[in-house]
Amino acid sequence: MRRVAVLALAALAVVLATAAAAPAAERGSRIVGGAPTTTAQWPWIAYLEMEYDPETRWSCGGSVVAPRLILTAAHCVLEQGTPLRPRMIAGVVGRTDLNAADGVEFGVSRIAVHPDYQRDRGFDGGPFDVAVIEVNVDLPAPAIPLATAAEAAYYAPGVVARVAGWGLTAQGGKASDVLLQVDLPIVSDADCARLDEIPQSEAAKMICAGRAEGGIDSCQGDSGGPLIVLAGAETPDPADDRWLLAGTVSWGYECGAPNRPGLYARAATYTSWVAGLVAGDPVVWGRATDSKPPTVRPRAAQATAGTRVELSYRVSGETGKTRETITIRRRAGGTVLRKLTTKLAVNPVGRDVAVRWKVPGTYGGAYVWCVSSRDEARNASKPACAKLTVAPAG
Repeated sequence: MRRVAVLALAALAVVLATAAAAPAAERGSRIVGGAPTTTAQWPWIAYLEMEYDPETRWSCGGSVVAPRLILTAAHCVLEQGTPLRPRMIAGVVGRTDLNAADGVEFGVSRIAVHPDYQRDRGFDGGPFDVAVIEVNVDLPAPAIPLATAAEAAYYAPGVVARVAGWGLTAQGGKASDVLLQVDLPIVSDADCARLDEIPQSEAAKMICAGRAEGGIDSCQGDSGGPLIVLAGAETPDPADDRWLLAGTVSWGYECGAPNRPGLYARAATYTSWVAGLVAGDPVVWGRATDSKPPTVRPRAAQATAGTRVELSYRVSGETGKTRETITIRRRAGGTVLRKLTTKLAVNPVGRDVAVRWKVPGTYGGAYVWCVSSRDEARNASKPACAKLTVAPAG
């Protein structure tokens, strides 16, 4: 993983105006062998600071993909597999020198982690190592389009790509105060699998870039930043604006080492997922968002003992797939008489769903039925209850 942990820093707002330091792990990323550039040349690039606790912070890069959405690496927003709370992340766009005060600063409203990312990999990145954060202000930066599988010729082996960031300038070195960039040749999937000792199937879902002799690379602190290619040209031209996002900085062995190209999450594997988030699809957001639990609203029901009753409820929020737990009690807070669990399923927002349950023939009188919901992101709703009136059989 290419992430920089920063210890014992002051408030996060102050950190945004200073450079990050102190690499946390051997695997990570900052621009090695690069040259200074500006956010005018990289208008879509973002600088992010994550605060896990008052003494543990790290920095990453990101790319603006919509007026309020920034694409970054999944491992940047996770700690031991659990997403950080939005309040733990802040950032800025339009600031070339981190010691300056220009640009637009932002906080984060919610976080979406790609559902196929293996969260237990820790710092090792891997396929689908991407996340999208929704920020709390409109960003003036233009959105960079993602390269699709149909545009693979633009990031084929040998094509020169470009990466930028404020990460370390050498393995174990210091982070840069100013934005740096470097040009890297794309490495074939087969060579990527051989050189980095990762499965061929995994290499096909990522992009490798670097020179055999080393010396240039992304590094710790660059994670989540953009790897871009020029549509219709093999050599990047700074004056051309036909840039495509080919990959997101993910991980690598050391930084700039010979025969150790950096690895980038391949944009073509997550374009549809990002498109769903940009469109505001509640199911796509719900499958990946850990910040908002679902809510449930049950309806009162009437039944006859020995017959089936429909227990109807509505699940609200960006929940994706959910599983509901239903309990039947004689009175509120009383002993649970029955417990039902539904299958994991998509419950469309704004529509009622129902569970059919056969009421035992011995039931009769006033009951309470309660429902709670748990989504794919392990968020659980608060239980909500409604009346259930049962008429005696016969």
